[in-house]
Amino acid sequence: MAQTGHRASADAASSAAEVGEAKTRILLAAERLFAEHGYSGASLRSIMAAAEVNTASIHYYFRHKEGLLRAIFEMRVAPMNEERQERLAAIEQQSGDGTPEVDAVLRAFIEPAIRRTRAQGGQAFNRISALCSVDPDPAVRQVVFDSYDTVSRHFTALLRKACPHLTDEEFYWRQHCIYGSMMYMRTDNGRVAYLLGDRGAGHSDTALQQLLVFLTAGMKAPGDGAVAGA
Repeated sequence: MAQTGHRASADAASSAAEVGEAKTRILLAAERLFAEHGYSGASLRSIMAAAEVNTASIHYYFRHKEGLLRAIFEMRVAPMNEERQERLAAIEQQSGDGTPEVDAVLRAFIEPAIRRTRAQGGQAFNRISALCSVDPDPAVRQVVFDSYDTVSRHFTALLRKACPHLTDEEFYWRQHCIYGSMMYMRTDNGRVAYLLGDRGAGHSDTALQQLLVFLTAGMKAPGDGAVAGA
């Protein structure tokens, strides 16, 4: 009887391991194909073939293609957002009712993203994130927005508190500059290296430092009203 119970437990553990392995194969295959061909260009059939699973597997584990995309974002974004939230909360606690430091807020939000760009699978996921954020299908774009929404709102609110010298309109456009710069730095299509020569490929620490210097100066710069009144 004890042997039967032991065998059942072993079989259950083996089955769970096989399920986990299959799901991981599907996620990694989908991530690679979405990065290479875009969300619309990668068919479920090609993903199943690359992952070496049967047709029912994707529907069983993820229900549909959008569910698979959401699972990829969850796999890559959740740990990053958790770190961001912890760092932003620490800054909030330290500053209290005072004004947070612009560079600290920027670093808390940007550093985890830049660091993960260089991690295994980082480049492929960054390409997926960039492509999906401008996908013509609003449902695909919503997957991206939902993945980052909570932490991005926290970051925006804290950065706004750190920049009381800016009008709402000025802050709005400088926020555009932050996201634009960060997105290029994460995905890097090689345009700058083409124009100036490759001076730092893969140097994430240098990239992060230069990005933070640039964005901190931009956010601290006086607004148009302050310049006009000077």
